Amino acid sequence: MLWLRRLFAIPGISALILFILARPQEFFPLLQRVPFLHLFTALAVLGWVIDIRLRRLQPQAVPTLPWVIALIVWTIIGTAAVAAEQVMGRLIEMLILFALYGTIAHGVQRFRTFQLVVGALTATCMFVTLVCFHQGLSSPQCIGGQESGGEGDVSGKPDGRPCANNDECRGPDAEPGMEYRCERVGLFGTYSVEERVRYRGDLHDPNEVSLTICAGALSTLIGFALRKRTPLGVFLYGLGAVIVLWTVFLTQSRGGLIAGMLVPGVYVVRRFGLKALIPCAAIALPVLILGSRSGENADVSTQLRYEAWATGLGMFRHNPLFGVGARQFTEHNFLTAHNTFVLAFSELGFPGMVMFVAIVFLSMKMLVVGLIQLRKVPGTEVATVWGMALFASMLGILVQINTLSFLYHPVLWMFFALIGAWWSAIRYHWPGFQVTLGWRDFLIVVGGCLFYIFGFLPVFLRLKGAM
Repeated sequence: MLWLRRLFAIPGISALILFILARPQEFFPLLQRVPFLHLFTALAVLGWVIDIRLRRLQPQAVPTLPWVIALIVWTIIGTAAVAAEQVMGRLIEMLILFALYGTIAHGVQRFRTFQLVVGALTATCMFVTLVCFHQGLSSPQCIGGQESGGEGDVSGKPDGRPCANNDECRGPDAEPGMEYRCERVGLFGTYSVEERVRYRGDLHDPNEVSLTICAGALSTLIGFALRKRTPLGVFLYGLGAVIVLWTVFLTQSRGGLIAGMLVPGVYVVRRFGLKALIPCAAIALPVLILGSRSGENADVSTQLRYEAWATGLGMFRHNPLFGVGARQFTEHNFLTAHNTFVLAFSELGFPGMVMFVAIVFLSMKMLVVGLIQLRKVPGTEVATVWGMALFASMLGILVQINTLSFLYHPVLWMFFALIGAWWSAIRYHWPGFQVTLGWRDFLIVVGGCLFYIFGFLPVFLRLKGAM
């Protein structure tokens, strides 16, 4: 098969996706002897270089590349200016993110290889989904360990005792000096937090799990179903989508439920128009009410997030140019920002936020312009299907990152990269396709950032009593 000749970069990229999200090295001790993340990063970069040398890829930059480079350089400069001792750690982290972004965005220039990478992402996210799904249906056990400082979480291991509540775990069989929680225990050493299912590694938070599986499994499963319109294929992909939605429900994530309704809603609105919004909202509302957390703990969590946003504004006012430095928010507040845009201006200053928002804006512009222009071109079904899948994923992501600290999260950068790869694949078949961030777009980005920092956010926080 012809496309097999273009796989030098793909194995490293696929393995990198697997090891970043599924983290098999954490529950298979044998894999811990080798630094696989660094190894697969090197293999992905090396594969891309080989493909370029063999002229199987064109050395063309995707539109977001200059802004990504600018953001990474600014992150290092800002960290060096305000927290010099953290520079080396941030440099390694940002280089790994850049390698992930760069190899996917520039190592995938055909829709065949694009589908391979999306397939690897979907399979990995479905693995995470099934582990969390099993966890949500399992029986609770006592978890003994030490408090980890997040929403009553305990860092420890199941001791095998069945339980119905936390008090039962503190009985005569409890070990002195240990903290105990009654949680649902899943595969590979995973367990819930306050009975909200979650995974491990970068997906240890239920909200992050819900975002990842909505963006990386739900929308892509719909894309594969539209590509493989056989009865068996539609059934299997539909079953997978149902499991993903059920798992999102088990995370009890409010943002995740919104994203879970938004992703299929995009397809419904595209098919039936804006008139479909009313029945979609009627279906989504009871799901959001039943599946979202409520009560005192949820209200306290929400208020603490608002206070963290107010603290972020204070950090920005203290140093509007560089902020407090990458990964330094928790050095000034006991909670992270729980808002990617707040995290951007508080840690990277105003220039850093502008660069980040420019990447988001340009990524969405690439999708919108591409989908509009492709409607006029015959034979573009493949590009349209995957463009819609990416558009639905990004809408879900943009909803949830308003309550999550996702600035440096690999899932977000994977989707920036996939949008770049989608653009590259279109350019291979249609060299005249081009999208840029013009001066008008740049002014919109800067104006939006100014309005958010000095207008919308302060007013919102005052209304919520956090300022």
